[in-house]
Amino acid sequence: MPVIDLTLPIIPHWRYPFEQFPGKSIDKGDGLNTTIYKMGSHNYTHIDAPRHFLKDGKTLNEYPLDLLIGEALIFDVSHVGPNEEITAETLEKSIQGLPMRDFVIIKTTWDKKCSWETYEYWDNAPYISEEGAKYLKSLDIKVIGYDFPQDYDIRKLRFVSEHETYQPTHEHLLKNGVLMIEYLCNLDKINTNIVKIVALPLNLQNADGAQIRVVAILD
Repeated sequence: MPVIDLTLPIIPHWRYPFEQFPGKSIDKGDGLNTTIYKMGSHNYTHIDAPRHFLKDGKTLNEYPLDLLIGEALIFDVSHVGPNEEITAETLEKSIQGLPMRDFVIIKTTWDKKCSWETYEYWDNAPYISEEGAKYLKSLDIKVIGYDFPQDYDIRKLRFVSEHETYQPTHEHLLKNGVLMIEYLCNLDKINTNIVKIVALPLNLQNADGAQIRVVAILD
């Protein structure tokens, strides 16, 4: 059963504060080795819960796990280029009238066009338009995943406060209860519009988000 990992590796990165240091060490006389990790809940491939953008929004553990296991519909917009707006029309055409699923993924293969370890990955990414986000909201989906920084203003976050940005997918989808999985990768290895997905976040309680391991299972 072929399995494709859609998850970024957790390695040192300029955008994501990440610390890794020894806890216990056999070399220092301890009876075992342990490692301590420190990073934010929205670093690397992760899932957003509404609490991320809403003071009293739902947290991860308020959603059933079965939402994250099953068939996903892939919107293949991999033809889009750098800094290109992904419109409602582009999204609608990409699925060619296929039946909607609760879980959808927007596929740009941006990670193959531009390394996620560079500034350019954020600064030149395609992005979903306001009307595109509204269209996705109209589909009444439960979970959405992206393999690119899906809102134009995400590129600004290393320069300005989040109060100075506007992020349509967070406004129209996340704030309305749609779980969002950000920074998927390797979608170029999937050549169908329907794929089986297993996406398991850390079992944190009352979390606004968490790292998540996402895999596609091919028939």
